[in-house]
Amino acid sequence: MLMQKQAYEEMVAKVRRHYGGSVEVGGFISADIIRLQKLSAQADLDQANERERQPIIEAGTRLHHIRQRAQKAWRTIADGQATLAQSRRLHVINGIDPELLEPAIMPKWDTGKQLTTVADYDAANTEAAELATKLETQASKLRAYLSEWERSTPEQQNRSLILALADRLDRLT
Repeated sequence: MLMQKQAYEEMVAKVRRHYGGSVEVGGFISADIIRLQKLSAQADLDQANERERQPIIEAGTRLHHIRQRAQKAWRTIADGQATLAQSRRLHVINGIDPELLEPAIMPKWDTGKQLTTVADYDAANTEAAELATKLETQASKLRAYLSEWERSTPEQQNRSLILALADRLDRLT
């Protein structure tokens, strides 16, 4: 089989792009050309398989990022609640939203379920996104409360506590 030098060079470039520059391609002789053609055919097959798997890989990547969002929000909540726990009664008196004191549940992912199609990943993405959004909302509220409390002077904190107690007394009467 005769091969033009330009076609040979193009095949070498293609194989090197796919396998890297360290792949041994040989020379412009019959045995090396046959080996190069096999490598080129395998590179074509690998690239076709990659294109076929690409939507699933992208869906898996989206799922991974959404789960990371949920984990980050959960850590923020856990850290904020640890800060609140140091003076929990004080914050309860101040009228903190009780939801912010409830322990956030560490997200558990169903790792036993095989996700094999884009639709499976999309369903898992929807579920994870709902949880991530819920946790992010709680984390945002907790950060806002803690930030406001920490920026307050001791006098402002005392005033806030006195007003919260007075408000409760008003509701009793």
